[in-house]
Amino acid sequence: MAETLANMSVSMVTDSHPSVDWSVVSVTPAGANVTERERDALLAVAEVVVLAVILVMALLGNGLVLVVLLRRRRHHNPLHQFMLNLCVADLVVALFQVLPQLVWDAKGRFPGPDFLCRLVKYLQVLGMFASSYMIVAMTVDRHYAICCPLEAHRSGATQRWNTFILLAWGLSLLLSLPQVFIFSRSEVAPGVYECWGNFAESWGLKAYVTWMTLAVFILPVLIITVCQVRIFKEIHNNLYLKSERRLTPTSLPPSRRDRAPSARGGEVSAAMSKTVRMTLVIVLVYSLCWAPFFSVQLWAAWDPDPPQNGAVFTLLMLLASLNSCTNPWIYSAFSSSVSPELRLLLLCRAHTQRRSSLPNDSTATHTSNY
Repeated sequence: MAETLANMSVSMVTDSHPSVDWSVVSVTPAGANVTERERDALLAVAEVVVLAVILVMALLGNGLVLVVLLRRRRHHNPLHQFMLNLCVADLVVALFQVLPQLVWDAKGRFPGPDFLCRLVKYLQVLGMFASSYMIVAMTVDRHYAICCPLEAHRSGATQRWNTFILLAWGLSLLLSLPQVFIFSRSEVAPGVYECWGNFAESWGLKAYVTWMTLAVFILPVLIITVCQVRIFKEIHNNLYLKSERRLTPTSLPPSRRDRAPSARGGEVSAAMSKTVRMTLVIVLVYSLCWAPFFSVQLWAAWDPDPPQNGAVFTLLMLLASLNSCTNPWIYSAFSSSVSPELRLLLLCRAHTQRRSSLPNDSTATHTSNY
């Protein structure tokens, strides 16, 4: 989400405090007139083109996968639930983050009243939080299903909505609220108005960018890493017990005998492993897209003299938005049911007769339906 903290210019109480404009990833020297900054015309055109490509890719990919999931009668199974909500989160990024930033960059100024300024900044961060936390929720759900299968099965039998999905959206809606109070349509020069982020203290920008980095990137990555390590350990132990039971099924102690896989264990383990691999790929791509973005954010916030309007800074900021383009295609590549229907949808062919014959991903999601 290269534009999530975009255009965060800091209007301080005194001229001794810096003013940062995240739209061009530059730091304006103290006392400089924000209307006098020259914008690299070629870089501005490149920004608009890149944002337009990202917008089309995100809308196309997430829109198609969302249509396929909604057309399937069993999209309520856990994996489909998570991917459906992840598609919705990525569409929020495309429509309310990339698109407004595209218009913003094309016009050079924010084209709207104060209410629209606050709403756009809120929705920009909402998409960022939702996309990030939905990946965390998916990983935690995989961990719960694999490491605590009996509890997950009992919970799934009694609850219709997945608790982790509801929690991800709830936290996203709540943690995005500071944007409404930080940003406003402010007069940055006589007769010139912009959607600025205002901080009363000199440390306000540093604190906010650091908090966003922790809440959106570092903390989720730590949670995901712990869950993935435990998942891989559990799968390894299950496969080991399975092979051990085949060799000496009666010699195992009762405690380990109970943990040994059943006749369907091989099928479930293979399907679960496929789901875990898909989640791992999504997480790796997520980290690759977001790490440069937050590195640039922290650099620009904490360095008293960061590069001025650097092309590398700008391109790294835009890279994060690619994450919303990749998620649906990763899911399609790993899904045995969505991928064929997606191909049919792209070819504009009838697919109703295939619903009964296509394999269902529910075998890959032996988990709870909270």
